Amino acid sequence: MTTINLKLIDSLAQVILALSEEEQVLLGQRIQQSKEHLSSSLLDKFFDELSNLPPDPDQLSLEEISEEVRQVRHELWSPS
Repeated sequence: MTTINLKLIDSLAQVILALSEEEQVLLGQRIQQSKEHLSSSLLDKFFDELSNLPPDPDQLSLEEISEEVRQVRHELWSPS
């Protein structure tokens, strides 16, 4: 279980509040860049894992999907 280090958070808050406006903007940009890199890395990992999964035996063929779509459209658009 993760514990929150309140002393560390308080110390970081004091440091951040002591920064000039320009320094705060730069810090915000660095944090955003780190988040984007992390997000991109996680997405890449997710799609790599997804592509390595075995095929789904219950996956419908394109023809079956097309037929399902036709049936739904017919039910939605045909006069009652």
